[in-house]
Amino acid sequence: MQLLRLRIPNIDRVGLVLDISQVLAARHFNIVTMEVEPNTVYLETETTSPGEKGSVIEALKSIPQVIDAVEIDLMPHQEKAEQIKAVLASVGEGIVAINHHGEVTHYNPAAEQIVRLPYQEVIGRPLAEISPGLPLLETLRTGAVYNNREIVLERTKSHYLASGRPILGARGRIIGAVAVLKDISDVRELVYTVTGQMTFTFDEILYTSAAMQEVVAIAKTIARGDSTVLIRGETGTGKELFARAIHAASPRADKVFVPLNCAAVPDTLLESELFGYEEGSFTGAVKGGKQGLFEFANNGTIFLDEIGELSSHLQAKLLRVLQDGKVRRLGGTRENTVNVRILAATNRHLEDLIARGAFREDLYYRLNVIPLFLPPLRERQEDIPLLVEFFIKRFAAKLQKPVEAISETALAKLAAYHWPGNIRELENVIERAVNIVRDKIILTGHIVLDQSQTPSPRGAAAPERPLAETLDEVERDVLLQALKRYRTSRQIGAVLGLSHTAVLKKLRKHGLSIGEKSNGRG
Repeated sequence: MQLLRLRIPNIDRVGLVLDISQVLAARHFNIVTMEVEPNTVYLETETTSPGEKGSVIEALKSIPQVIDAVEIDLMPHQEKAEQIKAVLASVGEGIVAINHHGEVTHYNPAAEQIVRLPYQEVIGRPLAEISPGLPLLETLRTGAVYNNREIVLERTKSHYLASGRPILGARGRIIGAVAVLKDISDVRELVYTVTGQMTFTFDEILYTSAAMQEVVAIAKTIARGDSTVLIRGETGTGKELFARAIHAASPRADKVFVPLNCAAVPDTLLESELFGYEEGSFTGAVKGGKQGLFEFANNGTIFLDEIGELSSHLQAKLLRVLQDGKVRRLGGTRENTVNVRILAATNRHLEDLIARGAFREDLYYRLNVIPLFLPPLRERQEDIPLLVEFFIKRFAAKLQKPVEAISETALAKLAAYHWPGNIRELENVIERAVNIVRDKIILTGHIVLDQSQTPSPRGAAAPERPLAETLDEVERDVLLQALKRYRTSRQIGAVLGLSHTAVLKKLRKHGLSIGEKSNGRG
């Protein structure tokens, strides 16, 4: 038996549908479906042979006020169903719809992938049988709307966010409900993309010193593995940047990198930030609960800076994550398995903390699988000129100032300093200098250091410099820069507001002469 589908345009009149039905009944054609629209009738009927099809079409055309009878591929409702199916198949979110009986009527491929149940086991079945307690059933019953409710199906180990809406009929009655599902891993990646997380690679680390060459070589090697790394170094040595570079060079590079400064979050909040919480676990808890950073970083990397600041209670919970890869939310009973690489960092001497009972020894050994020591800036002074050049370019562009370089004596002043704040302090010093300089060259007077922290070469407190000595050094820097740009004492005098004889006198004072680029000190 074959199906014949026809579109019958007509001039509407009373009894037209009856006449069409009689033509079919006279030939013993069974009407499968019929759809009537203004001036158009759609008909689906059974035929037994091509000859019958032709004769019934001619008979229908002969009915008064029937304009034509045209064969079509699909009935309107079938065409709409195919369109809906194509749309549902094309979207990345999962779509689940139920009718007023609670039976699943729509279940697209994305939902099948997220929920991890095959289409045949879900479509047409009551949702309550598949997974009782889902909020979509409450929406069907009461019309309640919900957004981004976290759902975990223990049966399939699926984890997703769902938003539900009621489907209302013409009279405002609830005739069904629909939910949009987002896989939790896709949500993580979306957040990671939208928040514009900073990426950093080993190629962006500036160095020429042998000490840094060795550290970077070790870091590149350990990045390819999956072991826990404990990055150690003084404040301002770039521990987070190394953590980001390790993540970017690891097999997890396309997953999320989650940094957290353990010293910056109060201990009462840190636990919920790291491990999350269940609904109703405390006053003010978000409805539906909230996942913690360990769950958010699943399959990615979490960086715990200032790890030495963790309380003993949180140290015990972190040890559980490192040992078994499981986290339990506040107020929860279920343990969630996470696959996270942990990078930790500290500027504190953990061994001393262990001796005082302030840090767990078992946690120390779990964290210290691969120790990475970053040298302080005073042990890599060869890198200072390269770093200074980089910071000058950055802040000149940021502050829109024409600063191009730094004088040799100013650079020597930077090299003589012991840098307790390391690269972060050097960055601040150069930003300060670019702010106050008026010309294109940063001079010694523009370099403002914390002299209270500057030791003399022998380690004693540095004596105050006479004002005359400082002025002489600045004057010599100015003359050196002028000699690089001008060829005569008259040109230099015109720029500096001096006579050419005064210029010559000052040049002799500092052991300089016309035509030389650099001389004597600096």
